[in-house]
Amino acid sequence: MEFDYFDKIRKIRTGIRFYSELLIEASWNMWNIKTRVGIFFFSLVAAFAGTYFLAPEAFSEAQSYTLFILIFSILLWATEAIPPFAVGIMIIGFLVYTMGNMEGATLSPQEISATWSDSVIWIFLGGFFLSEGMRKTNLDLSLFKKTLSIFGSNPNTLVLGIIIVTSVLSLIISNTATAAMVLASVMPLIDREGKDSMMSKAILISIPAAATFAGMMSMVSTPPNLIVVNVLKSKGYSVSFMQWFFLGFVPATILLVGFWLAVVKKYTSKVKGLDVSFANKALDLTNSMRLQRLTVIVILIITVGMWMFGSTLHIPTAGAAMVPIMFLPMMGIITAEDVRKLPWDTLMLVAGGLALGMAIKELLAPYYSQFLADMEFNMIAMMIIFAIVTVLFSNIMSSTATATIVINVAAIVLPPEQLLPVGLVVGLCASCGLFLPVSTPPNAIVFGTGLLKQKDFRLGGIFGAVIGTTIIILWVLLLQHFTTFFDYL
Repeated sequence: MEFDYFDKIRKIRTGIRFYSELLIEASWNMWNIKTRVGIFFFSLVAAFAGTYFLAPEAFSEAQSYTLFILIFSILLWATEAIPPFAVGIMIIGFLVYTMGNMEGATLSPQEISATWSDSVIWIFLGGFFLSEGMRKTNLDLSLFKKTLSIFGSNPNTLVLGIIIVTSVLSLIISNTATAAMVLASVMPLIDREGKDSMMSKAILISIPAAATFAGMMSMVSTPPNLIVVNVLKSKGYSVSFMQWFFLGFVPATILLVGFWLAVVKKYTSKVKGLDVSFANKALDLTNSMRLQRLTVIVILIITVGMWMFGSTLHIPTAGAAMVPIMFLPMMGIITAEDVRKLPWDTLMLVAGGLALGMAIKELLAPYYSQFLADMEFNMIAMMIIFAIVTVLFSNIMSSTATATIVINVAAIVLPPEQLLPVGLVVGLCASCGLFLPVSTPPNAIVFGTGLLKQKDFRLGGIFGAVIGTTIIILWVLLLQHFTTFFDYL
């Protein structure tokens, strides 16, 4: 009887603890929901108040509603009362309704809806297909093994190798997918070293920093690049894949090398040696897998080649993105289940940003431009101001949302000859926000492992904000005044 008594006591205690944890979790979830609902309605009221006080009497209904959705979107993106992609969907739905029913609308609902099929969306989708094909054929793991064979087990050079591999991948696929792939390939080493190891921290903070900084060089790596290119195109400036690569190469390279040296000084110089014998195990590949890997490599080379030489061959960047989208499913490498798992939320956010930018350009920009036409702005001062604003908000909210807002504000405020250099600065500086886990998707992916604390991201955040911003402004000024780069845009 004594055994049964204590057994019952233990069961009761276990039950109490279980239901207490459930109650605490439910209470916390309810608190979060109430807080988010409160912030949402606060943002809604603030947007109505802002529109009431800021909208001129000359505004049509369509212009007033555009100003409202601009203020409302900024507040929702900044507070994250609802997920960023949900804000993108809301923007499109709101504009489709208002543009079709309000007086003074110069945009049709069809034009707003067409942002879902914009070339920017197709370019990113092509990158997603490429990254999924590489993941399914274990090309990411092969890259890590190759990195080990080239750079060896020396802690300093191994971190450099991981940074280089991450940077190269960020040139051809999204930096978010790159961070996820590289992280998965290095997890066996992280597990062996332990979460408190200096080597583990060095690798984990290097992955998002490399993916984000290298993203400056590629139009397909991160949404802000394409958003800026899209706005510049609407103003008569055409930036090709290779021109953007040249633009981002110098600042990205300086930041990558500098960050590696900082990581070596803070972390890996204290690590004596590594055991990487686990990576010597050969991959078990069937003939079918080998054929699929070869197919992915061929498609990757063709796509990147078309992106690089598209302007010469008269092939649009979005057209090149169709190669992986069509042929990877056709060859059976990507299935319907794989397609359902792609990061569609990113595309929803980008589409919403494009729709908001279109509405600002058509309805708000003409009104404010007439008042600013005769005003003179110091270009260097504008570059510094827009750079600081971009980096600041890229650290606390989505860099895509930040770029969308900032570049469209710049398009309203600045004359065309100043918009180009300032726009390029905005696009590059959007890749300098690394201070918080939520600042960029690669940060969030690595933070999700539970192996890093928020303070671990300060190195990359300070490095990008201070050194990155300074280098970008100086580089764009150098290109503008001492080269012919701007003459070809």
